[in-house]
Amino acid sequence: MRLKFVFAAITALVIALWLASVDWALMSGGIWSARGLLVPLTGILAMAFMAAAILLAARPVQVETALGGLDKFYRLHKWLGIGAVVMAVLHWLVEKAPKWLVELGWLAPRQRAAGAAAEPRPFADYRDLASDLGEWAFYLLLVLGALALWRRFPYHLFFKTHRLMAALFLVLIFHTIVLTPASYWTAPISLLMIVLIGTAAVAAGMSIFGRIGKSHRFTGEVTDFHFHEGNSVLDVGVKLTTAWPGHAAGQFAFLKFAGTERAHPFTISSGWANTGRLAFSIKGIGDYTRRLPGIIEVGQAITVEGPYGRFDFGSAEGPQLWIAGGVGITPFIARMEAITIAGQSQDVDLIYSTGALDDAFINEVRRAADAAGVRLHIVDTGLEGFVDLAKLAVWTPGWRSADVWFCGPSKFGDSLYQAMHADGLPAGRFHRELFDMR
Repeated sequence: MRLKFVFAAITALVIALWLASVDWALMSGGIWSARGLLVPLTGILAMAFMAAAILLAARPVQVETALGGLDKFYRLHKWLGIGAVVMAVLHWLVEKAPKWLVELGWLAPRQRAAGAAAEPRPFADYRDLASDLGEWAFYLLLVLGALALWRRFPYHLFFKTHRLMAALFLVLIFHTIVLTPASYWTAPISLLMIVLIGTAAVAAGMSIFGRIGKSHRFTGEVTDFHFHEGNSVLDVGVKLTTAWPGHAAGQFAFLKFAGTERAHPFTISSGWANTGRLAFSIKGIGDYTRRLPGIIEVGQAITVEGPYGRFDFGSAEGPQLWIAGGVGITPFIARMEAITIAGQSQDVDLIYSTGALDDAFINEVRRAADAAGVRLHIVDTGLEGFVDLAKLAVWTPGWRSADVWFCGPSKFGDSLYQAMHADGLPAGRFHRELFDMR
């Protein structure tokens, strides 16, 4: 709900300032006047959405709490990107369609009123170049947007192609500055666009030169690792050699192993005891994570960027119900270790649903639960079927009075949330991780 509100607020703010910036007399001036209004509006919305998406991609931790965590950043980033593509398509159609109708003889050519003053064009010498660059940038935006949404497109290629968005945005800034009507730059909309485009241009430059997250990077080395064959989970231990600021259970970090091309986000599966030690449990679900067991080795240098996220079990006063699906168990392992380190006690039920049982891994979870005093229920989905609200009500009859923390597959989380919310659980008491790089 918070993300929908932010998206709607950005849209409403842009439209409101646009309405305060246009000549209302043009509202009833026919199709050509409407085109003269809608071309700037759709272009401004496309640039505003794209600028906001690029700002979120720069991982501004200053607003992480307000948006609910970096995982929420990426969900909002995705929808802003889709909004930018949709507005760009509309911008292109509103610009081109009337010309096509004239060529077909279905629309009379635009007639400028006699004696009407020509619109000032401060960048007249660059208008053709800006128009051509904008059109080619639009076609590239369509391709990059489609690749970003195509789930079967390999992640390592997606990562490389998606970084082109930053350079593409800089081209579109030139297109916008040159072709936006001069009257808009002295109107109420101008301040918002200057701030948005200016800050996003800085963020785009940070992306191009690899500066995003640099102030949150720490170095270390791999101390140990173990691959669980039964569930394809790789446990990795890390010893940091630079000062880590500490983390809350449930947060995640971007890991870059020496010799690999890029950083990937993984949830931290250890509590923080100020020892410089971190642990990660990594599920082999993609091309990169499946290759990791054969890539890493003890003593290998590693860069850790973080911590990020707000899946932090904040409402620790009352009872809690934790629900984990697959590798979604990792934040709960971290929280159980944190409870043990702090010597705390908490009223917690943990439902761990998995279709790939590994005895050694399950024993790790059991030991962590026993040490923290957490009531653990392990569900083998191959034997017991998928977890639903009816089963949860049997295992944890008091779930309605608990805060629910969920981490696992999105469809699993969606179905539980809908069922619980329909049965009276307030939306604010269902907490979940939404992290998805695509």
